[in-house]
Amino acid sequence: MADRPALCRAVLALTGTTSQPDLTALDLTDWQALGQLASEHRLRPLLHAQHRGNPAVPQAIRDDWQAAHRASALLAMVQQVDLIETTRLLAGAGIEAMALKGGWLAWHAYPEAAQRPLRDIDLLLREDRFAAGWDLLLNAGYRPAAELDLPLDQLMAVDKSPPPLITPRGTAIELHLHAWFPEGRLEYHSPPCDDAGLFARSQRGPGGLLYPSREDMLAHLVIHAIYSHRLDCGPLLLPDIDFLLRQGPLDWQAFWHRAQAGGYAGGVRLVLDLVQHYRAPPGLDLTMAPVPASPPELLDMAGELMLQDLTTRHSAGFAASGLARGIKGLWPRIMRRVQSAEGTVHHRDSARDGGYLAWAGSRLARTLGDLADPKVRRQSRQLALLSRWLDQ
Repeated sequence: MADRPALCRAVLALTGTTSQPDLTALDLTDWQALGQLASEHRLRPLLHAQHRGNPAVPQAIRDDWQAAHRASALLAMVQQVDLIETTRLLAGAGIEAMALKGGWLAWHAYPEAAQRPLRDIDLLLREDRFAAGWDLLLNAGYRPAAELDLPLDQLMAVDKSPPPLITPRGTAIELHLHAWFPEGRLEYHSPPCDDAGLFARSQRGPGGLLYPSREDMLAHLVIHAIYSHRLDCGPLLLPDIDFLLRQGPLDWQAFWHRAQAGGYAGGVRLVLDLVQHYRAPPGLDLTMAPVPASPPELLDMAGELMLQDLTTRHSAGFAASGLARGIKGLWPRIMRRVQSAEGTVHHRDSARDGGYLAWAGSRLARTLGDLADPKVRRQSRQLALLSRWLDQ
């Protein structure tokens, strides 16, 4: 039976296009585990498109991937209608909305939208119109997916977005005040927000949809994946960037200049090295990169983190914060504290969890239980190593 790192390598190779993995050593248990990984990380529709005729993949697995592809295609049609209706609602009130990540990639970069399943659709609003856009959609029948644990005005001062709003058809629309987490929101460094720059450099696509320039879309994909989420958004990052780069040339000089100035060139290089290794899109140009190639051991670790266990990521992230930063890293999590770049501090409401003590006791018990598993401790160590490397 293959161990988890070997299964991760197999999934990444199947997600990639540069080489055909050796699948002969996988037994039935391995294929079941591989199928579960593909399901957890929304890879089945893409894997169907790439491997529908691959005899090395068991027929039962291919049938499952085909069913997921069909379901994704049907869902994408509903989501596209909701995306169009939402942006038109906002535009009717003079509120511009910019589609981030999958909200543009699924319909304008991928060969077919079914290959890029969306958990939600991210729309970036201008800061001075955010509250108006939020209220407009609430009045149009959209409902919050979860209660706010901070008042909206406080949340706007320290976070990138409230919980998603659910359309009458059931699509999750996440309104963004910032394209990524502002500095101070997380216990580790975030690149400086450049929302005004994203709007100034934005483009209009088919149907009038506003979306970031190719350079800004690439920056957003990288920052969201590695700085905001420590790669737990999964291997769809690889085809996201591949298909983006196939849409036309990038101004690599301007892109790397902004990455260097924003302090995220190292993270970009790591992600693009992964894309080069697994997908090698023809538009990828690393010759102007101001940082050296990523170490092989870091690439291996990053690949495994793209397939990390999503059920234990909070516990692993908690432990990683302690390993990487000590009590300084743990304190915001312990106190449920969020802070703006200007130093304004707010504490998240624990009322819906039975109060702070009830929340803390439950969270501690779950974390200790998760960390009893050696795989979770490995996940924690990898997250801590990645954080230290990014903070260099």
